[in-house]
Amino acid sequence: MNLKESEEILNKGYKVIPFPSELPKIMIAHIMSYIAEITKQRELSSVMSLSDEEFIRKFHKGFRIFPSHISQQISNWVEGFATILGGVKTAINFVSAYEISKNPSLKKNTIDSFWRCVRPGKPDVGAAHCDYQFWEIAKGTDEDPGKPFEYDERWKIWIPLVGCNHQTSLQVIPGSHTEEIPIDYLQTKNGVKPSITPEWLAKNEHRFLCPFEKFTNSCVLFHDKLVHRGPPNPCEEVRLSSELTILLKLEESAVI
Repeated sequence: MNLKESEEILNKGYKVIPFPSELPKIMIAHIMSYIAEITKQRELSSVMSLSDEEFIRKFHKGFRIFPSHISQQISNWVEGFATILGGVKTAINFVSAYEISKNPSLKKNTIDSFWRCVRPGKPDVGAAHCDYQFWEIAKGTDEDPGKPFEYDERWKIWIPLVGCNHQTSLQVIPGSHTEEIPIDYLQTKNGVKPSITPEWLAKNEHRFLCPFEKFTNSCVLFHDKLVHRGPPNPCEEVRLSSELTILLKLEESAVI
């Protein structure tokens, strides 16, 4: 990636970049193995046989963490991003104590690279948000993600795997990582959650776009202050994607 492309990332807050072609196959194989264990079928569509309650219970994030042999390969690839983003060191954060409590097979300092499953016509996605809002709320709680070193910025990677197209995939608002986004804090059954105000979202709805031209061997790198969302899945195929957060230690330079 050249300097011009690096400047584009910093200005827009995101960029579609190549993803190693050998990784999606093993990532999908792991997901299908888990789905087969839960549903006793080796078909992705078998998740539709689960009730919403079963799906929520068995597809909690703690069960969607990739095993170490996959996470380490992803982590090795991530290490190349430090100089691209103007930093000197990168790493993926670790799972939180809360995730370990949900899945005791996880260990402390497990790399937090995980997958998502979005069923057609189901409420498996959240509202538009900026990731940093959730990190701020989690500080000092058992949901606070572990970190391998002190860092200056967080960047996110979103990886399309199966059933991803311009209708179902990640949407972003270019440049929104540099804006003041008004948020409310809502009390839910799962605790306090940040919510971008409805007025701001209505005013900026036209700015959302899907950044992909192609979905094979590609991913989106974006700043954790960028407004983004995963839309509901209107298609017949179940959508699989993967996500992770990059922790970045900067050089002696301005922090976004």
